Amino acid sequence: MPLPGAMTHAPLTPALVVRGPDALPALIPHLVGFHPESSLVLLGLAPERRTVQVTIRMDLPHRGAAVGDVVEARRRSLAALPRCGALEAILAVYPGADEDPWRDGRVRDLPFRDLVDEVVAELADAGLHALDAVCLVGDRLRSYWCRDTACCPVGGRAVDADEVLRVRSALVVRGSAPLGSRRDLVAALAERDPHDPVRAAVDAARDAVTIGLPAGTEPRVQRVVDDLRAYAADARDAATLTSLVVLVGVLCASIRSRDLLLRALTVDPDPDVVAAARTVLGEAVRCTSGVAVAPTAAALAVCCWVAGDGAAARVAVERALAADPSYSLASLVAAALDTGAPPWTWVAMMGEISVAAILGADDVEDLGAGA
Repeated sequence: MPLPGAMTHAPLTPALVVRGPDALPALIPHLVGFHPESSLVLLGLAPERRTVQVTIRMDLPHRGAAVGDVVEARRRSLAALPRCGALEAILAVYPGADEDPWRDGRVRDLPFRDLVDEVVAELADAGLHALDAVCLVGDRLRSYWCRDTACCPVGGRAVDADEVLRVRSALVVRGSAPLGSRRDLVAALAERDPHDPVRAAVDAARDAVTIGLPAGTEPRVQRVVDDLRAYAADARDAATLTSLVVLVGVLCASIRSRDLLLRALTVDPDPDVVAAARTVLGEAVRCTSGVAVAPTAAALAVCCWVAGDGAAARVAVERALAADPSYSLASLVAAALDTGAPPWTWVAMMGEISVAAILGADDVEDLGAGA
């Protein structure tokens, strides 16, 4: 199964070949961006060479919740899978501790069979064939459909440790580092206290950095892109990070400079520069309060989406909409994620918009211009 190695199809990452279901415990956290808990994860595959095109995660229903309601909430995403090039799927259930079929040394039936059946039916309606559905608990798995007890014993079977190590090592070498849970993604964008040393440094540098900006939108954006490229090559300079946090905040506060920056970052993207932009934009979100969070959080969501990290994109866009529910870029990205739009749709859209169209009649902006 050749694999791009990110949550949605990621043109920034070369393919990794994995060998069957034993790779799933190592693979899925890197696809999702964190270790799933109480989750159903779907891998949408292209039929040729079964390349992962898109990954969708949904919460498992609570006791007493209607399975149909869970599926209904993700119906648009499931129906959009073919638009990403996926015509086949693998389902992986990560039960919570209370639903672990092998807890307490006892063997129980696999949980959430009704949910698996409902999702498989929904996938079929969307034109996708489900190849398999497995239950994953730690290093053990069992197929919902395999009746061969030698292959899938009722107590589950341990996955091949060598395959897990190979896949995990390959992804770590590529720089992939899934967080422990979705809560960690949310915490990574939590606002810093005003007295936090990082935020205090950003606030202290704001006036000097802003005054030093060149005149004109295009020169300002080029300055930031050059600085991001330098930061990507050497991320040890705290002063450069502080300056960049101020600069991206200034650029994102204006629609023209924000869009020009995103165009520079995402059309023919450099993975290292996009990664640096995600770091900087993340700090800009953390060092901002109120509605001013929305522009940088929305720009961060775009960069995460283009990098194939849909989980981080979702958290960033939720942060943007919490700060300003009317912020249009955040709403656009949220709709794209809801419908399973692949990240190259953004790249293609921005590639069709010229620099002149973004700049409009006047390429000089006031530093205080609002978005």
